Formats: sequence, structure tokens, C-alpha cells
Amino acid sequence: MTRQLTALDTALGANPNWLARYPALERVRGDLAAARFHMDRPSSAIPMIAILGGTGTGKSTLLNRLLNANLAAANVRRTFTAGPIAVTNEPSRLPANWLGVEHIQAAPDQLPARGEKQRLTIITAAADLLQNIILIDTPDLDGDEPAHHAQADSVFRWADAVLFLVTPEKYQMTELLAYYRLAKRYSIPTFYVMNKTQEQAVVDDYRGQIKVKNVFVVPRDDAGYEPPAQATLTALRSSLETIELKNHPDANAARVADLIDRLQDQVIEPMLIDRRAVDRLIQSLRAMQDVTPSVDVNPLTQQLQRRLQQRSVLYLMGPGMIIQRVRQVPAMLARLPRTTWDLLRGGKIAGNGHDDPPAPSDRPDFRTVLIDQFRIVQTRIDDALRSNSTSQKWIEASPSDYAATKFDLDQAGTIADEQIAQLQAWLEKHWNATPRDTAMIERLLKVLPGGEKLTRWSEAAPYLLAIVVATHHAFFGHIDLMILGGYSLATWLTEKINNQVANRTRAANNAIAQDFTELVKRQIDRTCTWLNNQAPTAAQIRSMTQLMETLSELANGQSAATLAPSFFERGAE
Repeated sequence: MTRQLTALDTALGANPNWLARYPALERVRGDLAAARFHMDRPSSAIPMIAILGGTGTGKSTLLNRLLNANLAAANVRRTFTAGPIAVTNEPSRLPANWLGVEHIQAAPDQLPARGEKQRLTIITAAADLLQNIILIDTPDLDGDEPAHHAQADSVFRWADAVLFLVTPEKYQMTELLAYYRLAKRYSIPTFYVMNKTQEQAVVDDYRGQIKVKNVFVVPRDDAGYEPPAQATLTALRSSLETIELKNHPDANAARVADLIDRLQDQVIEPMLIDRRAVDRLIQSLRAMQDVTPSVDVNPLTQQLQRRLQQRSVLYLMGPGMIIQRVRQVPAMLARLPRTTWDLLRGGKIAGNGHDDPPAPSDRPDFRTVLIDQFRIVQTRIDDALRSNSTSQKWIEASPSDYAATKFDLDQAGTIADEQIAQLQAWLEKHWNATPRDTAMIERLLKVLPGGEKLTRWSEAAPYLLAIVVATHHAFFGHIDLMILGGYSLATWLTEKINNQVANRTRAANNAIAQDFTELVKRQIDRTCTWLNNQAPTAAQIRSMTQLMETLSELANGQSAATLAPSFFERGAE
């Protein structure tokens, strides 16, 4: 089972963030390491005996008396021992990585030692008792700080044997009951000691409650009571010296079974709950991806469309009878554009707006529009996460990590800047371009008699070309036929002019919409990635569950009789 336990530990440690998300995970992994330690523990190893008890029971004092040295700090203050302390005559005897915490050596000038949290303090002493055992002092099981209980619990699960220490005032403490049952279930050699005793009656009552033959007794210093010879401190030393380790397969199977139960209830089940919450949130966020921005660049292109129409011969001629309109003089002349009047009054042909810049227009602030719409998307994502109690806790636990998932709003503004810049360049390029119909007529005029003069006028003013062709059809009959054929052509080319601008408008709108939708998708992807990191994936949970099932089958096959009842049901015998 050691290989499966190692694989399970690796799977549980795949993501360091899980330790903060699932507080029981650290304890479970510690128990898992302890189970592997006992499975590989040789019977020839030096027994490691843990002293467990409540506040004020005198654990450190008892260790000092057993070794006849002032090694562990003792005080009337509550919860004085801050961390586990191992006392041995040779530090190399202590297994490496025992307890799964850092080992530090206490210098002689640091004695008596108090211990440190999340560290194992090692004291070297030359007492005769330490030839055969290693003693471990622990913090209180019922102390004010939960960390003290956690460290004492860890020592219990790593120890080869345990010494339970009580006093007449605290021998009924409920914190010890579970450890009595676990010590029996795991076949751990156990010693029961009552400290500060003044009478035999309380010892007998304690012995009757835990149902053991002998309870060792340490009388109060100022008491006249003397315990029986088999229960004295000397007898306790002799019992500790003769302790022997035995490898109990059933006990190891029991450790694994309890470990699996705790892992399932306190880790795997919360992981499954979080995974379901993540999947639901991701599904709701994915539904927000189809977002189309409310942006239309048509106001930017309308001015160019009007300009192209004004510079188009066929558009000016229109589908009506242009000749009849021109003959309606002077009414027609009254309606002629300013370009024509410039010619009639000054004899000068104007450039028909060739050099005129685009008129200023009040275009919308597309950048601000896109930024506001992207802000709305982020707000919807934030509302979806904060309305869920589970994801709200994740946000509160790591607000900076969650804030890092949000893209800068300027990225939405950049989309508008880039696309509008491209559109503006296209507009400037086409502002002075010759419409298709006018260019075609100019090419035809160049090959007709007298067309050079008309070409010059056409290049200067399409308005004038329409008038000249209409009034001089007697001289240029070929052009008259072109005008007549141009009635149907006018409609087609006018649509081409309109479509050219409209197509570019649609292209710009589509490009903005596509880039904005892609930005929204990337924003949702980043948020979903953050969500996925808050809980193990379904594959990871499935892998851990399969390892648990394999371990359970191995444990049951190794000792079905031992694993059948729960240790809560077995009770103390």
C-alpha cells in the first residue's frame, strides 16, 4: 500500500493553493505520511514515545523527572509548551522528516526548551532511559490555540507508543476519549499516568473508566499518599525501557481506512462541491460571449458618399431627361451649382471641390462607447461571481488574484482607435478619387472628335460636362447617344457608388464587432481559468477517488475483520 499512499499524496499536493482552500488537507496529508512511516517502520527501531495530556497536567515536568534533568520548560502558565520536543541520546536515531516538519537542534544554553510551532526541537541528553527510547513532549490537547491541538494530534499519529497523562482534576476530559480508542485500534503500546495524585480512590475510578489493569501514579509533592509498587515512577521507567515494537498489518490497515474516511468527508466532498460550483459559473459566463457592440461608423462615411455622388456625371444626370432640364433656361441656370456660375461670370472653371478638405463633422466618440460596453461586460461577470456565495469567498480570499483577471478597459478603446484609423485612411484616400462613371466617360471622350475640350471640362466640373453635352448634342452626336444610354447606366453606377461606401462601412462595423467579441471571449476565458484554479478538475478528483478505492480494497483485503466496524462504534474495551 505504500506505493498507492505515495501516489495519493502526490495527487493531493498537485496544487499548493488547495491547502488554503481546504484546511483539512494539510492534516490528511500529514496522517498519510504517518501511515507510510508506520508501514515501513522496522521492529528494531528505537521506540518513539509521545506524552499527551491536557493543560496543566505536567507533561514537561514528567519528562524532566523521568530523565532526572531540567530539559523541557515547565511553568504554571497555561499552554506553555509551544511545539513538540524530542529528547534522545543520539540525534541520528531520530528518523529523518519525522512529523513532516523542520528539525532544529537545541543548544545547551537554550535549555530548558519550550519548543517552536511547526518545528521539532531536538534535545540531546545522556540519561540511561534514553538508551532504549526517545521521549516526545507535546503541546496541550485542550489548549486555547487550535495549533497546539493539531501539533499534539500529529505527534500521536507519528509516535510508536503513547503515554497519556492526566490529573485528578482532568482525568475525565473528553479530548482524550478519541485517542484512547485510536490507540487501541492502531495497536499502539499505551501507558496511562495520573499526576499530582493524593488518594487511591481517584486512581481506581480512572482505571475503571478506561478499563486497564494498571495506571501509573505520580503523587503530589506535598501529599502523604504512596502508590502501589507496580504503579510508581520507577515502575514506569522500567516499563518504558522494555517496550518493544511490533508490526501490526491490521493496525496499518486501520490507519488507512480512517485516513480514507477523513479524506472523503473533509477533502474530496468539498472538492466535488466546489467543482460543481465552478462548472455552473463557467457555463453561465460562457453564455455571455455572444456580445455585439452597438457601434455604427456610418456617420463617418456619409460625407464621402455625398461627395462621390456630387462628383458623378451620371448621378447628376439622373434617370430623367437631362436635355429637357438643360433647355429650361433660365430656370435651369438658376438651379445650377456655384461651379457653373463661376464659369459664366468669370470665365474660370473651378476645381469642383477637388482640393476641398472634408467638412468637419460631429462624429461619435467610438472609443468611449466601446470602453463603456466592455465595462458593462466586466460588471456582468463580476455580478455573476459575487452573487454566488462560493465564488464570493474565493474573491475575498484572494482579491488581488481576481482583480488580475480583468483586462484593462483601454483594450476596448484600442479596438476603436485602430479600426477608425484604418477607416479614416480609406476615407482620405477616396476623398478626391474620381467616381467610376465619370472616369469611364472621360476615357470615352478622349477618343471622340472634340473630346479633348470636354475632357478638360469633365476633369474640372462634372456639372459642366452634363450641361455642355446636353447643349452641344448637335455638334457631338456621339455623346448624345452615350447620354441616352446613360439613363439606365446611371442607376447601376449610382448604386455602385453607394455600395462602395456602404461596403466599407459594413466592413468597419464588422471588424469592430469581431475584435470586441474576441476581447470579450478572452476576458471570459481568463475569468474561467481563474475559476478552474479554485477547485481541482474533474479528472484530478476522479484520479484521487480511484486511488482511494484501490487503497480501500487493499486495506479490506489485508484485514477485513479489523476494518469492518468504525472506530467510533468500537469504543473502549
